[in-house]
Amino acid sequence: AVVSTQSTGHELFVSQWHMSIQKQSKMKFYCQIKSSFGEEAYLNMQNRAHRAQIAKLRSSSHDLLIEKGRHGNSSSKLSKKVCRFCCVNNDEIMECFEELPFHVTPIIESEEHVLNSCPKYHALRLALSENLKSLLMLKEYSLIMSSTHIKEFGKYLFDWFKLRNPKLRNPGS
Repeated sequence: AVVSTQSTGHELFVSQWHMSIQKQSKMKFYCQIKSSFGEEAYLNMQNRAHRAQIAKLRSSSHDLLIEKGRHGNSSSKLSKKVCRFCCVNNDEIMECFEELPFHVTPIIESEEHVLNSCPKYHALRLALSENLKSLLMLKEYSLIMSSTHIKEFGKYLFDWFKLRNPKLRNPGS
């Protein structure tokens, strides 16, 4: 009876956890990268800097503009979230476009965009193994997190952070 009560309590907790992360728009990418409740393989990685970059991506504590654009007075404005490498990032121009009736959504600097399609990181993607490239293209992020490619993925994130922030010396902290 004690075991079944513990099991039921655990199942209830996991169910509530799953529902709570799905309700939050900020957790959209997290839901793609974390499909089941449990300890993650990346936590056992030896390379601290690579492990840190995975943790930052998973927790949205990165410097992508989709996250930085959430904060401040104009957090709902798309102009604060456009990819700085793919779009003209002039606030006045972007705000004018947002007011037009035929407005086309600009390219948002999101996790998915940076991982899969931003031209700034094309060379880094080319250097990945074919299997990891395929998983990224298919947007199978939860498979990447539980696969043998987790170390390569950590290095990829580390390298793209260095490319984004060349003046920072230690991106793993």
